[in-house]
Amino acid sequence: MKKDIRDIFFDNIKNTFLRKKNIFILTNDADIYSLQKIKKNKRFIDAGVAEQNLINIAAGLASQKKLPLIYGFCTFLTFRCYEQLKFNIGSHNLNCKIIGIGPGYSFSNDGPTHHGIQDLYLMYLIPEFEIYNISDNNLANLISKKLFTMNGPVYVRLDKGILDYNNDIQYDIKKGYALTINVKGNKKLIITTGIFNKIANELALKNKIDVLNLFRIKNFNKKSFLNLCKKYDKIIIYDENTMHGGITPIIQNLFLHHNLKKDITYLCSPDRQVFKYAQTREKMLEILKISKKFLSKII
Repeated sequence: MKKDIRDIFFDNIKNTFLRKKNIFILTNDADIYSLQKIKKNKRFIDAGVAEQNLINIAAGLASQKKLPLIYGFCTFLTFRCYEQLKFNIGSHNLNCKIIGIGPGYSFSNDGPTHHGIQDLYLMYLIPEFEIYNISDNNLANLISKKLFTMNGPVYVRLDKGILDYNNDIQYDIKKGYALTINVKGNKKLIITTGIFNKIANELALKNKIDVLNLFRIKNFNKKSFLNLCKKYDKIIIYDENTMHGGITPIIQNLFLHHNLKKDITYLCSPDRQVFKYAQTREKMLEILKISKKFLSKII
């Protein structure tokens, strides 16, 4: 039976939690099906809707050589307690893992408070944090199994739903990106991240365009990434995050620093708070003109 990406991720977390007695799991009153059976464990802490306190508790545990993992809605775990993340965890380079659920327009009918379209770059600005943006079940399985072997602060963005594709991709965490569509001799490239990789893949297969999934946001192999990008005549950056809140400024700054000039087209969320509501994510993407239909017009 096909599994939700969250169940794949947290099933692995639960198994590791039960084996290793120094792991603590903390949340801000968020419910995860895979973790329901361990909620009464003394190492499971629900701090309620008090995110600043939640981060402080995790920082205290990490300072005592424990391994805390926090999960909750990505917008509330970042904007609401940014100072605590920066100083209490980042400044001390504590070994703390934070799982932001609900990135992008996962919860499209809950309004701007739940739109995770800027948290990626917000966390990028804290120097000590590494960031992983999970796009599919394969990557969720890999990252969740490796998470507690990663040193220092880590922020993971985890989507929802059955994202059972890219199963044949051999992801390399050190490399930090993968060509999920690779057409011999093609001169167009879509650079994307997260669930938009799925949309890009579907179009690219029909149009014979390459797709690059950037899943490690900070310490990816920049040299090989740049060498790969040099091969293409046209690049499209396709991101559910905002123009200045996602991967766009990261790639722009990298190209600028290395004097790499390319014909780039951008298709991202608008740089504003979105006071729109839709019953489905697909409908929200249509409203914002960043859906598959609008990507097909620029490739």
